[in-house]
Amino acid sequence: LLLKCPKMGQCALVALATAAHALDNGVGLVPPLGYNTWNDLSCAGMSEEAVLSAAEALRSTGLQQRGYVYVNLDDCWQDPAGRDESGRLRADPKKFPSGMQNLSSFLHQRGFKFGLYTDRGRKTCAGREGSEGFEALDAQTFADWGVDYVKEDNCHSSSGPNDKTQLFKQFALFRDALNKTGRPMIFSVCGGGDQLPFSNLSYYATDERGGKSLANLWRISSDVTGSWTLRFSQEVDAGLGQFAGPGGFNDPDMLLGSSLGAARRLEPHQSRTQFSLWAMLMAPMLLGADVRRLTAFDLETYSNEKVLQVSQDPLATQGSLLSSEGATFVWGRELVNGAWAVLFLNQGWLWTRKVICSQSCWSKMSFRRNSTLHVEDLWSLTIPDEILAGEELSLEVEAGRSRMLRLSPRTEIVI
Repeated sequence: LLLKCPKMGQCALVALATAAHALDNGVGLVPPLGYNTWNDLSCAGMSEEAVLSAAEALRSTGLQQRGYVYVNLDDCWQDPAGRDESGRLRADPKKFPSGMQNLSSFLHQRGFKFGLYTDRGRKTCAGREGSEGFEALDAQTFADWGVDYVKEDNCHSSSGPNDKTQLFKQFALFRDALNKTGRPMIFSVCGGGDQLPFSNLSYYATDERGGKSLANLWRISSDVTGSWTLRFSQEVDAGLGQFAGPGGFNDPDMLLGSSLGAARRLEPHQSRTQFSLWAMLMAPMLLGADVRRLTAFDLETYSNEKVLQVSQDPLATQGSLLSSEGATFVWGRELVNGAWAVLFLNQGWLWTRKVICSQSCWSKMSFRRNSTLHVEDLWSLTIPDEILAGEELSLEVEAGRSRMLRLSPRTEIVI
């Protein structure tokens, strides 16, 4: 499948006012929504035709209209034969015969944004060309191709994946190179490469060389590959909310769907719980699912506008753990206009449990005690009920599932 696209137009770009050794690119003010190829296609299924069909699925299902606009190519888009004669990266000519610039133009014409992957090492995690020693050239190549989102991974480093001096230096080189191009691009740092399945990477948020000074997104744990790694990622992210905000977000990895065709997947109820939890954590919402064959359940999950409103809330405050007891958890996230989203989560395996927000839980929210609140269930979408702030709120939640509420102060209307 070959694309016939006009040559990309030349645009005048105003240089960004960027402080030395800091990221200030004006993008990523709320978490990005979109699709990433890795958990869906991996390397074996990666191709121009598959990417275009995924983009068409986002459009035809209505997901694009709900904000899923990033189409991000992960590892294995690069030519396995290496760089061209001038040292530039190039696309695999068999899998992407039209090239990256034409693919970018095609997606832009249809209202999408375009993302690409690279690595701070000499090689990517799958053994393709990395960016070590080519940071300035690769950043300019991405800008020339009209890239909107860059993910840089952490494999094949000469000093290993956790040499903080070296990793922060190399990631900063690419940050600065992207800024110098004058093209605003989301910069996503993925420290998950070459890591064990349960690696705590919270130092990407807490170190003064990391966080919002380094990137728009930074991975705080290794890959989410199933239910256990999903739980581990949320536990790591629980204490990192103070480091996130407009323009910079903790990244607990991509969303996993339940469609059978994807390289990685969760059970349907687990994928819905992850989606709700990621909205609470203000995490990027990148679909790692076979969007061409989404089940009706998954489509309903990812189309829930009420939960997406929580994800994209302009206050941009990450949620936090309000209370926990055994396998049950209550998460809260402050929203605009004095509202809160509250997630009741049962991570047990066998039976339904009561998940309770008691007085200590309420004390971490900003409501005035005994004030009247509207209560809206964001999944059953029932007519809002009312509750007094501070009253024990107990919900029965099935094993492995969650319930999500929006609590809003009652507004008095005076005529």
